[in-house]
Amino acid sequence: MSTVAKYAYLNARVSVFASRLLSSQQLQNLLQPSVGQKYTGIETLDNLLSNDKVDLSLIEQSLFLHLLHDVKALLRPLSGEEKALLLYWMRKCEVTNLKTIVRGKLSHTASEIVSERLIELGDLSILPTEKLLRTEDINELLRNLENSHYGHIARQARRVYEQNHHLHAIDAAIDKQFLTGLHQHINALPSTQYKQLRPLANILFDRFNLLWLLRYRFAYHLSPAETFYLLVSTPYSLSREYLLRLVEFSSLQELLSQLPKPLYALLANVKDIFEVEYALNMRLQQIAYQTLKFQNFSIAKAFAYLLLREFEMRQILAIVKGRRLGLKPEIILRAAHTDSFILMI
Repeated sequence: MSTVAKYAYLNARVSVFASRLLSSQQLQNLLQPSVGQKYTGIETLDNLLSNDKVDLSLIEQSLFLHLLHDVKALLRPLSGEEKALLLYWMRKCEVTNLKTIVRGKLSHTASEIVSERLIELGDLSILPTEKLLRTEDINELLRNLENSHYGHIARQARRVYEQNHHLHAIDAAIDKQFLTGLHQHINALPSTQYKQLRPLANILFDRFNLLWLLRYRFAYHLSPAETFYLLVSTPYSLSREYLLRLVEFSSLQELLSQLPKPLYALLANVKDIFEVEYALNMRLQQIAYQTLKFQNFSIAKAFAYLLLREFEMRQILAIVKGRRLGLKPEIILRAAHTDSFILMI
């Protein structure tokens, strides 16, 4: 397939898929379900969403299967670094599976129970799931993982585990290695494609680093050095030099006042970490929609669509969960905008 044909196909498919993203009104309709109501236009999924007796995991599985269908269609015309980027991004679901298996080993949970909690990636999967589930303990799990495609993640997790047996430390090491790999995949794109994706990559990595920094310093009370070690160095707004300064602050407001201008303007009036995440999520959505609208014939358009599609999944699940708990609509909708992406982490 020629380059022109490849991007023409990709642009057409993304445009069709993007037209199915739910509007704010459609999301609000989920607050008051009714039989036969069309939320997504997919009959089987709409039936699940209308029934409050359906297990939430079935809804999540259905949403994810439809996402996988879209991903496979977008991968079809791609090759080289563009295809590698989308494949790598989707394999974050396997990183989530890996962390679930690690938690199971540390808590001595039966493999059958852990297996039921895993996300099924089908033929996109490269994680040796069954082999990892059969391991006796976390040490054997990491040794087996070192001989897989995720060996770089396993080696980092092993070093952290030997120094610190806390689960959050292992999770953080796994997350950091995955995001470092994502940064490398983005950098490997052809220059034109990289330029089109850069605004979205900027807010994506700044969001990760800032939320992790706040979590590690103010929730887990890690030292500045420990915190910096777990962040991802990038050339974006929160560069290595900025992160080195920010980890030294001991209060949220003091830290926020020292952010680079674009982030400071966005977060100047927030009062807590919850509001920071809400503002960052909204900004990420905004830039993803802008990328979807203005970047044609570009891998950035496909990547933006996947981000928005996954965010929509989390919003739907948050709304259904809040509805079943009987929470007030305004609380549900705010939580839906704060709930993290599948690996946003």
